Amino acid sequence: MSNIQTTRQRLSSWMAGLVRIDKFDADPPAELYSTASTTEALYPANTVIEYPVKDLFFERSEITGITGSGSFSYSIVYRYPGDLTLNELPLLKLEGLVQYLQAQALLSLSGCGGIRRAVPGTSNEFPVQIERDGTDQGDWLVYANLVFNVEFVLTEFGLDPAFGPTPELPPDLNELTIGVYRAKTDFDVGEPNDSTLDATLTVDLST
Repeated sequence: MSNIQTTRQRLSSWMAGLVRIDKFDADPPAELYSTASTTEALYPANTVIEYPVKDLFFERSEITGITGSGSFSYSIVYRYPGDLTLNELPLLKLEGLVQYLQAQALLSLSGCGGIRRAVPGTSNEFPVQIERDGTDQGDWLVYANLVFNVEFVLTEFGLDPAFGPTPELPPDLNELTIGVYRAKTDFDVGEPNDSTLDATLTVDLST
């Protein structure tokens, strides 16, 4: 576990507590409608794409030891039917969604779950982006892009063993020597004189 991972988990939980998220996935939603849909209301399916942290930086601090900072980027991707016109897509509402989450970050993220400070960042020129999914039905995929510039205190210094140095291997053994001792049943292992070496056996390990 790292503070980067802890920060990401905190951001994901915070976001899921504010807006409906069908699942976190690296791909756009495959289905048209959310599983949260009811007979009264059909909701567009969505997924949240979590991007690798950008602009990661660490510095020494006399008060907190080591402080880290980075930009954590997300896209909430919604799928809409391809037969909708561009004007029928709820683009203004999705811009409002981005505004809502960025404003809530200023109000409620700082000081929570190991996050010292969190402010909205700039993702790109467009907070909401549109594209076709490239299939025969030509569904719309609309991306609501979010960036949070986060400062956190570094407290977790563990390293996954998969990335650690190669462990030292024991030296090759060509032979093994075994001593055969004779002693009384109640002999003291801490007293060498209580046992007698009867024989020495050498086992060849090279074959």
